[in-house]
Amino acid sequence: MRSDMASQSLEPQARAELYRFLAAAYLRPLSAEALRYLTSKGVLQEFYTVFGERVRPALRCFFDAASEAPDAERARQEYMNLFAAPTGAYVMPFEDVYRGAAEPGGRGPLLGERAIAARRLYREAGGEMDGDCKELPTHIGVELGFMSFLCAREAEAQRGGEGANGKVHPCFYRGLQLRFLREHVGAWFPQLNRAIQKQASSGLYRGLAQLTEVVLERDAAWLMMSEAQTGAAAAAAMH
Repeated sequence: MRSDMASQSLEPQARAELYRFLAAAYLRPLSAEALRYLTSKGVLQEFYTVFGERVRPALRCFFDAASEAPDAERARQEYMNLFAAPTGAYVMPFEDVYRGAAEPGGRGPLLGERAIAARRLYREAGGEMDGDCKELPTHIGVELGFMSFLCAREAEAQRGGEGANGKVHPCFYRGLQLRFLREHVGAWFPQLNRAIQKQASSGLYRGLAQLTEVVLERDAAWLMMSEAQTGAAAAAAMH
């Protein structure tokens, strides 16, 4: 199953689970259970098998940090410093901040046009924010959660769920995934990653951010390749 392109060998349900893991890591501190899983024997090799050798540096940083800091309290405190408490290390994990600024280096307003556009896509896909989620629609965890939702819907359509009656084809959700990566989360996450690399006090969240950027980049590349192949096949069928 090894591949040089992230997610090339992953089915939609596996991609949904991957995005769900990443979303959860930004929405709440990594739990003691999660840290134990990440440091258990064989888990790192499983990730290498899925993502390929080119993601080794990012994964190595993340897993090494998890191994060195199995104390969930330390992970919780770093999470709070980076993503929850507006103090010196706070990175403001919202798309609006990075993409809504009137001038380079500025900060955009929360709940502005980026939030409106994100909510529009959520509704277009038939989704809505979980009532238990207190974050804004452009929070990185919410946007990664939406990618998980889209992948899960694609998997359901493939199984003959929503798509069985011909109303929704799996390609509809795949197209939304690529669109959301291009127009939203993939377009601004590199800026957040740079902020995390600068502000994080350990390798745990630096590694998580590097891993996230690699996944987003390579998933977009795979989706674009898949879209091109589908278009080529459709064109060939017309001749």
